[in-house]
This record gives sequence, structure tokens and C-alpha cells, in this order.
Amino acid sequence: MRKIQQCVFAIALVSAASGAAAQSQDTTPSVEVQGVKNPDMKSYRAVVAGLDAFEEHRALAPMVPELRFRLVAREGQEQQAGDALYLRIVGNGDPIPVPIAQDGTFSVPRVQSAINDDADLILNRKKGVLKGYPDIRTPGLPENVRRLGDLRLECQVMIAIAKKEMGLMMKLFVNTVTMTTNWCDMSFDKKKVRFPFRSQRPLESAEIVDGGRREILDTGDFSFRSPIGESDWSNEARIELHYARELTPEEKSNPWLQTLFVTGSMSDWASRNPLHKVEEGIYAAELDLDKGSHSFKIGSRGLSAISLGAPAPEQQVADGITMPLAKQGKRLRLKVESAGRYAFTLDARDKEAPTLRVARLP
Repeated sequence: MRKIQQCVFAIALVSAASGAAAQSQDTTPSVEVQGVKNPDMKSYRAVVAGLDAFEEHRALAPMVPELRFRLVAREGQEQQAGDALYLRIVGNGDPIPVPIAQDGTFSVPRVQSAINDDADLILNRKKGVLKGYPDIRTPGLPENVRRLGDLRLECQVMIAIAKKEMGLMMKLFVNTVTMTTNWCDMSFDKKKVRFPFRSQRPLESAEIVDGGRREILDTGDFSFRSPIGESDWSNEARIELHYARELTPEEKSNPWLQTLFVTGSMSDWASRNPLHKVEEGIYAAELDLDKGSHSFKIGSRGLSAISLGAPAPEQQVADGITMPLAKQGKRLRLKVESAGRYAFTLDARDKEAPTLRVARLP
């Protein structure tokens, strides 16, 4: 049952994330917009469902004047330069432009004729280049501080859009397994699910503060898990995001100057296990690993600039045996028979043919 619940949770998260405005779907027919073949498209009625959810639950964030969305590049990637972003509602009548602010945010108007036409919201970028998310922020807060009520409202908007787009049978399936129609309040094993929310910058850590209460939150490289379903945290609770340091121009131009990490299942795929430079081209780390099968890769934060892995899918790492790594390789597998401490040694003196040795320590 737990595996089914985890699967349903993943479906709900993926559906919610893909339900944000201007996000593409593989089932979208191939079209061309201003020279862009197969642009990002989203059902306008689905986005309107998000507008409805915002109005229904806006008491969660009473100081927010309107629902806005934000277009962002994939995690760890910078938005590529190109033609200006152009978003419009396309139905049977004349297209309705949706202005996008300099920071990538926009609001979507409610147009009854477009609802009647079952119009689409179309962005002049290919599918998958950018993602759209609701961006609900109480005015006056620092950029690195998120209010919990704002995040609760963001979740309601995302879920409303996702439900509008998925089929009835899938909605009933998720409702049955989670035993609730409010997916933002779902529980597994009698514990409220902590939903991941995106950070615009890479994170070192995050914590939630509510009066005198403070708790460290789980984070990924570009996300943090928020207790939106836990009623003992008030809407006024603040989540403080602690960003990783900015990369220098030299590190951006030469990724091998960046800190490298062992990133994998042992750290929930967050960059938490750094490799230390032993000598030029040689990097090492020691990790305590639990019994079981661990998947991982070697690379820069978020695996965005450097992503070293197996030449073949799910290749097994043999204890004490040096193996070659491939750029943009597949996930490596390490089977740990009993919990212990392991040494990871990366030899990148030849950047075109790096190798890795993993050995159990006495």
C-alpha cells in the first residue's frame, strides 16, 4: 500500500507542477507560432480554474492583490537569450496578448469568450524550455522569505489547474488512495505530506519560523519542502531560504573550478556531499552509507554544469575497482551489503576521460 501511496503522491506533484500556466504537454498538437514549432500550450480553461481557486482561498493570503504566475528556466539552468517572451490567449477570435513583466511574471485575465471557445494559452517558446508556476507573495517580504499562507494558496492554485486537465478516473484514483479531495492536505502513514516548492536560486538550507518556534526544512538544490498541511504552523509562519554562494565569473566559464558533489539517493539527489580537492585533478569524499542499493552521479551543484555518470544505464560500481565515467552519463549503482563508510575518489586529471573508484573503508 505504501508503494501505491508514494506513486500517487508523485502523480499529484507532477500533475500540479505541470498544471501551472504555459506549461507544455506531450499530447499537444504540433503547431507553429511566430517561427516556433510546437510551442508551449496550456488549456485556458485550466488556468481559469486556477483563478477560481485563488479567489476561493484568497483568505490564506489576504494582502496579495492578484494571482500572478512566473516563467522560469529548468532547475539549474539560466534562461537563454532570444526573442522577447510573448504570451497570448488564442481562441476563435483575435488573439489576446498577456504582457510578461521583466522579471518573468504575468497575470492572466478572465475572458468569457475565450472560456466559451475553449481557448489555449500559447507561449512563443518550444515545449519544455520554460515552466510556469503560480507566484503568490505577500508584499513587503524579503526575496528570500516565503510566507506559509502564500505557499498554501499556491498549492491550491496548482492542484486546481492539474485537476482540470487530468481525466476523471485519475482524479477519482488519487482521491481514493489519499482519502481526501484536498490534495494539498494529503497524509501518508498518518503524517502530513510536505510539498516541495521551487527556489529561484540554489539553496544551502531553509528553516521555518513561527513566533518562537523554529525548524530546519528538507531542501534540494532548488527546492524546499513546506509543511502546508500542518495546522500547527500558522499562515503567518515565515520560511527563510539560505542561498548557496554565487558562482564567480571564472567558475561559470570553467565548471571544473566549481565544487563537485556526490549526488544521489543517499542525499535525496541534493548536493550535500562535497568532494574535496586532494591535488590537481584528484577529488575525494568519505560517505557513511546504509545497507541497500544506492544510485548516484558525480557533478556540480544540481548536476547543471558537470554531470558524470555511467557509460551504460544503471551500471554497477564494484568495490575497490576503478571505472570510467561518461559526460552526461547514466546513474551509477552501488550495492552496500552492510552499513559502512566508503571513500569516493574522482580522477579528473584527464577531463575527457575521468574515472571513479569507490572503496569501503576498514
